[in-house]
Amino acid sequence: MKKIETYLFLLLATITLWSCHSRDLYDPNFGKTDNEVKPEANTFDFSTTQYINLAVDYSNSGAGAVFFSIYDEYPMTDDTDPLLRDDIQPVFEAYTNKSGIFNDVVTLPAYAEHLYIYTGNFFVKEQLIECNVINGSAKVTATNSHAMTRSAFATTRSNEGNQTTSLETLYQLSFLVDWRTGDKLNERIYKDWVTPLGSWDANTGRPSYLMDSSNEKYSKLAFTPDEMAGIKQTIGNALTNKKSCDTRYRQPFDLVLDKNSEVAVTVVGGNTCWNSTMGYYYYPEGQVPTRREDLNIIMLFPNTQDGQSDFIAKKSGTGDKYNGNIALQSGDVVQLMYYPNIANGDLSGATTEFPKGMRIGFILKSNGWGMQKSVGDKKYYNIYKGDLKGSDVSRQYNAWASSTEGLSYSSDDEEQNAADKGTYIFPNSEGHARTAKFAYENADGQQYAIVSFEDACNDDDYDDIILALKPVGVFEKLPTPEEKVTKTTGVYAFEDLWPARGDYDLNDAVVDFSQIWTWNTPDVENVDSKIFKESVNLTTYQNYVTLKSGLAVLIDNKVTPTSIKMKTIKGADVREVAFETEEEANGKVYLLTEDIKANLGTQYIIEFEYKDGITNKQKSIVKPFIYRNEGGGRWEVHLPYEAPTSKMITSYFSAPGSDDLSDPAKGIYYVREGDYPFAFFLSGVTIDSFKSTLLARENESIRINDLYSGFLEWSVSKGKKQKYWYKNQ
Repeated sequence: MKKIETYLFLLLATITLWSCHSRDLYDPNFGKTDNEVKPEANTFDFSTTQYINLAVDYSNSGAGAVFFSIYDEYPMTDDTDPLLRDDIQPVFEAYTNKSGIFNDVVTLPAYAEHLYIYTGNFFVKEQLIECNVINGSAKVTATNSHAMTRSAFATTRSNEGNQTTSLETLYQLSFLVDWRTGDKLNERIYKDWVTPLGSWDANTGRPSYLMDSSNEKYSKLAFTPDEMAGIKQTIGNALTNKKSCDTRYRQPFDLVLDKNSEVAVTVVGGNTCWNSTMGYYYYPEGQVPTRREDLNIIMLFPNTQDGQSDFIAKKSGTGDKYNGNIALQSGDVVQLMYYPNIANGDLSGATTEFPKGMRIGFILKSNGWGMQKSVGDKKYYNIYKGDLKGSDVSRQYNAWASSTEGLSYSSDDEEQNAADKGTYIFPNSEGHARTAKFAYENADGQQYAIVSFEDACNDDDYDDIILALKPVGVFEKLPTPEEKVTKTTGVYAFEDLWPARGDYDLNDAVVDFSQIWTWNTPDVENVDSKIFKESVNLTTYQNYVTLKSGLAVLIDNKVTPTSIKMKTIKGADVREVAFETEEEANGKVYLLTEDIKANLGTQYIIEFEYKDGITNKQKSIVKPFIYRNEGGGRWEVHLPYEAPTSKMITSYFSAPGSDDLSDPAKGIYYVREGDYPFAFFLSGVTIDSFKSTLLARENESIRINDLYSGFLEWSVSKGKKQKYWYKNQ
């Protein structure tokens, strides 16, 4: 008899604690009495976000609107020449205004207390700055910049020192060298370069043939400050230092002239530790050289170093690692010359006008000037040695970057790679072009051609030297990088038993969330960067439950969209749809699906376009929730303290025997006693973080604190401790 009584007791206990997939048997009144004193609601809102006053100042850079990213952990690799990591995502990104200043209230994950603020903008020298969030504020100012040391637009340039056109010590422009010693090897790679433009300073490599403001053609072939501002903004949009250059800008074709024209190149700047050498060449349309030895290379810049890279200083403790060999400054201009018979070795008949249909190419010899030696006595201008321990010479690079597909060269020496870590991270045995080509397009639709170079094979950011070409509108159309895409991510988790007690595994309805913004800079001289497209993406996940719930989202557009597009994606199935909508006083409700479980893995997308753009302050507010239709109203579950829609059946709030302690008269909703919410938003993560925890079948009905050890300490401390509890599992 005792055994039977024991079995009956266990059966009753099992029914009482029945798991999520039999929740219709759960009695919300179990254990309560009519005389029970009403408990107090937990005042913690379970928020994983924080609002901070963010001030970022890049105004010293003169770069215009600067795109920047905020990380909550160190975003660089630990290599000798660190790169931006691609395994972590920023927690916030935006543009400054056109003066380089950002000052606004922004939303960050609550765990982001020590911030790393990074910009890959070519013109900002202090690209990584750290700060703490203190009393709800964070402030940084970039104190260093690539500011010019003299006017780049109206100064007569002079040249001093011993002048030369000799290539005797620059044999590495055409031949391989021994990477251990710098000595010439008997293996020719390119034809000898020619030097008809003029001489250069024998000590620094500064050309004597730079244009100055007294030249009658200067105003036509040099850029105005406003034009340079547009060029800088475009470069800042296209290139990110320490991050791979977008492949759409890596044009494999050289610039082609649409009409007879003079051509000048302007140095915008460089971001490299090397003292490289640059030349140019040309060929008729349809006659692309196929062999390196067919290039007729004219010396353009013997030494491309402008002294703006601080990499050497950071690694050595001193900035003077070039032995004074700084040759160029931003704004230096050279007019190119056309030699019609150069293919025959004849430099006669020179003219400033290039014929229509001519393609102009460029080539950069990595560390060419930095590797040269004086006759009889070695004299290395760049003494940076990389990781070559115990070496007496600067790092030697047998690498050339050509703008023509198939005509670059890289030795990809395995022995050198082993001795000097990172020399050839990106081997180029097929000679692919190592330049990016794009354009700044002004408000009148005129294009300013820009060519940027990757000087070696140890990174892929293509910002080692950047040139802009004039006149405008004479080259074939190039891509115009005007857009940047930013996003915020998070995961919503809902318990579907509200207002009754739940099992608090927080996995009954799990939604992967992202809000994506497309920024554009249509007129860099007059208009700040704005958001012209905004996308709300919600993807459904659910654990093993039988209750049917739907997913909806309330969106408050601060500016009326010009157009709204809606679609769903499930696998390869992409469909344009029209979600049912409802107007609310604080936005519009989009009813995405009545049955999450029947449509698991579906991505629901709502895209807004804004003809005139919106600012960071005008981003839409997004509030997902789960629901069930009941008669003419709805059962809804929102985040703690978040108000329901007007369709909500309010009798659910604080109903007798329920676990809800809402007080609508005071604007308090979806709260309860204790340390577990019915829903929360986990900011700054993606669904991948939870596939082995919340979404794992074996974890059904396991309370969230049993999966995440820091949860209860975070909850009890009301968010002051263990802010990383859900991120670092």
